[in-house]
Amino acid sequence: MCIGDNVNSAHGGATLALHARPSLKTNGVHTRLPTKTNVQKMVHHMGAAAEGVVYLRGNLLYMRDDTDVELPFRQESHFFYLTGVNEPGFHFLYDFNTSRSFLFVPAVDTDSIVWIGQPDNPDELLAKYDVDEVHYESLLPSVLKSLRPTTIHALDITDTSVLLPAISSLTPSPQVEISFLRPALAESRLTKQDWEIDLLRRINRISSDAHERLMREVRPGQNEYEMHALFVYECARRGAFFQCYAPIVASGKAAATLHYNRNNRWLEAENPYQMLLVDAGAELMCYGSDITRTYPTGGKFSAEARVIYNIVEEMQDACYAIIKPGVEWERVHRTAELVGLRGLVKAGILVGNEEELLKSHVTAAFFPHGLGHLLGLDVHDVGGYPAGVERIQEPGIRYLRMRRPLQKGMVVTVEPGIYFCDFMIDPVLSDPDTARFINREVLARYRSVGGVRIEDDVLITEDGFENLTTVPRSIEEIERIMAQGKE
Repeated sequence: MCIGDNVNSAHGGATLALHARPSLKTNGVHTRLPTKTNVQKMVHHMGAAAEGVVYLRGNLLYMRDDTDVELPFRQESHFFYLTGVNEPGFHFLYDFNTSRSFLFVPAVDTDSIVWIGQPDNPDELLAKYDVDEVHYESLLPSVLKSLRPTTIHALDITDTSVLLPAISSLTPSPQVEISFLRPALAESRLTKQDWEIDLLRRINRISSDAHERLMREVRPGQNEYEMHALFVYECARRGAFFQCYAPIVASGKAAATLHYNRNNRWLEAENPYQMLLVDAGAELMCYGSDITRTYPTGGKFSAEARVIYNIVEEMQDACYAIIKPGVEWERVHRTAELVGLRGLVKAGILVGNEEELLKSHVTAAFFPHGLGHLLGLDVHDVGGYPAGVERIQEPGIRYLRMRRPLQKGMVVTVEPGIYFCDFMIDPVLSDPDTARFINREVLARYRSVGGVRIEDDVLITEDGFENLTTVPRSIEEIERIMAQGKE
């Protein structure tokens, strides 16, 4: 069913005919994403609540305070998931009764075309986006009235004021329901489809290549912001103009701050062994990456850094040995924690009985965060905690961003780390009950390492995993790449 044969244009009420939706194709640099498959996943997870319509409003373009300077635009992730639209001001409607999807286009003031360009016409929009009909937003109330829904499902963050004229004219008046859509979308986004995985592979490759470029280019005496700028440049010149999150470029002790993003310290010119932690990942068509590598600015690991790096690599390898569908994510975290504990004991930093060390949670002073998280349209993607599942209230693992078994099609980060953060370690040293587990003299030799994290993005497969991240991680490979950069 087509609601009306015409759509209003932005030019004084003139009309443009809608044409049949074309098949999937590539048009210039834009690839039409098959987002109807995502809509069908959403319908499935709505369950018995799947009645009436779904309404989403995309993000708007905003100006910097009291200026006419545009802020960078990024689409709301749920909206992009169902539409593939990464442009401001659009609306989306899905009707459960007819299984039809509607895209509503913002009106464009003719005076603004000279500044922002000619907007796409309906033929172009139907070619770009996987929807059944396209209308201008002025027709949204009349389309909604023609569907006569009893329920309008929306997100709790969605402004539904544009629907009020239609809602008030319907008898009975439809109920705006905000309880069901968010969890249904979270469950839908939990596992990725083949085309989403392809985008995640592509952006991982772009970001991995950028990380490798930094390994080749870094030198003692540079500033963290030089590496930040180089990473962004390398991603942008490969077509990934936006970062999935603010890059973390942390040298020395700053690497012990988990979300450090000042990125303005000078690398020590006389210390080629100073460690640099780079946690950065770009996004492509809103799908992101999240990669961390840690290495010495001069290209050769010190004895102490080598010990800590090997511990973290062993933590990650132990996780990889058990990752497959059905494994509980907290089990993977605890595996990393145990290997980290044993590594710190072997290094002489921790002392004592393994059972007592685990019970004291002293390892959390060195590994204070969760092992990893879901990844997709957001760097910390949705769906980590299903309804009724609570966080484990223990040091370290309480920050775990997911508590559910791994499933085929999930993409997760695996990012163990060992850090020497005074804020975390000093309270352990000042408490007699835990201070006995730490050898202060040995600890002092390692504090200057700062922190080591290794982070890869992993796709859960039928019987194991595929590592989407391609940048090398072993000490031997890193030192080889850095040596080549200095030739």
